[in-house]
Amino acid sequence: MATCTPSTPLEACCTWVGEPNAALQRATNLHRYSAPAGMTTPDLSCLSNPGTLGKSANVTLTGYVWIFSNGVTDTSGNPSSSGVKVEVFTENPQHDGSISAAPIGSYTTSPSDKPDPVDTTWLKNCSTGCNLRQYKIPNIPTETPLVIKTSDAAGGTDWATVYDYNIYFSNAQVQAGFPNVSNCPAGDACYDATAAAATDLGTVANVLGVSVNASMGLLAGEVHDCGDVRIFGATANTDTRAQTQTFYFTDDEGNPLPDTSVSVTSHLGLFGAINYPTGVPIRVTAVGEDPSAAGKFLMLGTYVVQMYPGAVTALALRGRRPWQP
Repeated sequence: MATCTPSTPLEACCTWVGEPNAALQRATNLHRYSAPAGMTTPDLSCLSNPGTLGKSANVTLTGYVWIFSNGVTDTSGNPSSSGVKVEVFTENPQHDGSISAAPIGSYTTSPSDKPDPVDTTWLKNCSTGCNLRQYKIPNIPTETPLVIKTSDAAGGTDWATVYDYNIYFSNAQVQAGFPNVSNCPAGDACYDATAAAATDLGTVANVLGVSVNASMGLLAGEVHDCGDVRIFGATANTDTRAQTQTFYFTDDEGNPLPDTSVSVTSHLGLFGAINYPTGVPIRVTAVGEDPSAAGKFLMLGTYVVQMYPGAVTALALRGRRPWQP
């Protein structure tokens, strides 16, 4: 159009993303966010029809605090997610990555909290199991974009700080249940928060030959389809430059590390970059080749986040969200 006015606004976003080199597929044979064997066609339904926001209602948020790679050993002698503070924030309505000044709920995990009963021996350093502790936070709104923060409850150096964006619980999800969370109580919103040991950040940076700048932020992303299953063959990038190029990870679910030899997501759907400026909106975008039309590329998700000094900004791109035009 010739002009852009309040009555005829222009909705646009731009992120330079590398061209994928193969058709998208769902990941199978994983422990988490996996499709059944043989069901490799991605669910892309929400790209054209993301639904609409419903009326918000308060529910209890329940889940387990999982660990990215290494945990911290607790009194049982096994790696654990004890001592993690879980806080929930709302995103501000302008969707610029800023969040509420104060959390709307919080919980600190302890050795007395119930561990996740599912098999965790496939995780690194969990040959005898890990104690991934349960958390519960009441009065969390549905139909609302949320951010879940995990950090070291004691203010020490065991746990890094992670801000997990693009968390959203629809009323329909709450009624139907959450298949990706074990023992999810009926009527609760269920989500497994992620904690990262502080040493994990340095491990990832060392593979890339860089150092983490404590005044800058790190990005950890995943690409999921509309059914919340990891997809591989996608590319991702941001509209703000980091010190490193966007990198992707190996297929090792129990010990994911950067793989600089690849240019698309592996079966884990993971990507990242290190040392971003903080306190500014940063758009994260993923694209992929349509498996039903060779040479046709789709935007699998785009989201605006912010970075925080010395912290990880995490998000899973899960297609188009109801509030996105």
